Amino acid sequence: MRQRASWIVPGLALALAFGVAAHGCRRRAPAGQQVADAAASSSSAPEPPAPSANVTFRVSDASGRSIPCKLTWIGRDGTPTPDLGFGRPTRSVEGGLAAHHRVFSLTGQGAISVPSGSYDLFVSRGPEWSLHQQALSVRPEPQTLNVTLTRLITREGWVSADAHVHADPSWDSKVPLAARVHEFASEGVDVLIATDHNVVTDYRPEIERAGAKGLLETVLGSELSTTDWGHFGAFPLKHEQDWWVLHGVRMTGTPADQLLRAVRRHGPTALVTVNHPRLGKLGYFNVGGFEPKSARFAHAHVSFDFDAVEVMNGAKHGSLEAVDQVMGDWFGLLTDGRRITAMGNSDTHELLTSYAGYPRNYVRLTDPTVDGERLAAALREGAAFFSSGPFVEATIGDKSLGEVARAVEKKVTLSVKIRAAAWVSVARLRAYVNGRVAKELPIAPSNETERFAGEITLDTPDDAFVVVRVDGDRPLPPVVGGPPAETLFPVAITNPIYVDADGDGKWKARKK
Repeated sequence: MRQRASWIVPGLALALAFGVAAHGCRRRAPAGQQVADAAASSSSAPEPPAPSANVTFRVSDASGRSIPCKLTWIGRDGTPTPDLGFGRPTRSVEGGLAAHHRVFSLTGQGAISVPSGSYDLFVSRGPEWSLHQQALSVRPEPQTLNVTLTRLITREGWVSADAHVHADPSWDSKVPLAARVHEFASEGVDVLIATDHNVVTDYRPEIERAGAKGLLETVLGSELSTTDWGHFGAFPLKHEQDWWVLHGVRMTGTPADQLLRAVRRHGPTALVTVNHPRLGKLGYFNVGGFEPKSARFAHAHVSFDFDAVEVMNGAKHGSLEAVDQVMGDWFGLLTDGRRITAMGNSDTHELLTSYAGYPRNYVRLTDPTVDGERLAAALREGAAFFSSGPFVEATIGDKSLGEVARAVEKKVTLSVKIRAAAWVSVARLRAYVNGRVAKELPIAPSNETERFAGEITLDTPDDAFVVVRVDGDRPLPPVVGGPPAETLFPVAITNPIYVDADGDGKWKARKK
């Protein structure tokens, strides 16, 4: 008790300094209690009985082993797209959960009641797997679907993570924690990083309850959300730190420099991210007046004490124009000598648009055991890229993302390999040197998994940073998004490989 009290006093001072105001949001119980409360709430409101199932499914891999999957139902020929949750956020079905027009299954085996009609059915497991699509006529009479999905992309040494995820503990989300577990596991995301607004949510009890251990890992974090200076992600955090992030209440009058100092004090190993930096009044770069050419803020009470920038924010705010703008901001920071990591996250708040893991970060970890501090450290070093579809590998010699390569006679040879499932478009490759396009290559349409493998010679007369970007020219199919449709294109952007051109073994920012 004495140790706890020593933490509470500075916490109260910090809260008073922040000027806490509710602004109409729900005041939450501590996050450790939220999981239990959610379970009690769901058990006290039993679901109405479901009609008899008329569609039984079994989804397996090439070996015949059942695998987690997502079934997406889209109405056709006048049949409306169904609400399989029957108006509820989620509904339990045999073998999984139903939400809106989707079924999330942890086992790949189950049954569902689908209204009679004509549908396009999509069966998926995330962008590393094949996609099954078929036109299906459903009647009251039972029928059985047997579907095989093929893993197309293996990625030994890489872990996938979505570091911007909201559920019921956030004031602007009603998604049950169990639904997030089912959704992320069925999408093939390795790590769900909890980032509810100003609370620390723990998915571990729900993962164990769902039987999803081994399918999905989680890291505790938070989105530190202010009314005045934007939103910041931070992970890993601890439950006992939940009090200082104000239990789900918005912060108002909170100077950015003071907030970021508090993060470093209470979460010294946390990766700190500027989330959606150009999203109106919720974007730190907008309210701080960041200017990429000078890499300076126009206003006082700002801070550069962050580790990463969310270059792509889901589909709702992740248009190509938005990505281009924040990419320019990020290049400004790098040119100024700040080793800031680019990230892409879903910022998912609900289930209808189902963007879990689109985009996701692929983080290079030699030890497959997921640990929040090691994950944060690898991201801080830039050993990562983000993608909404293509899988990109880039090296200069034996150096990869986040590492320093040596130029030879003021040149480097960039090796790039791009892989993608047939349903993911890949149309263009761009290589940037110090924020400028140094080489652009078209990529011919193909259904092959390997879309490009080759070497690109780049001039690097000075120390430089090299970034690879891959774009598709066709939006992703309905397994990602809608209805209502929100177009999401395939995009993948790597973090830099840094180039030492003068032989001192270091990378230095280019002189302006």
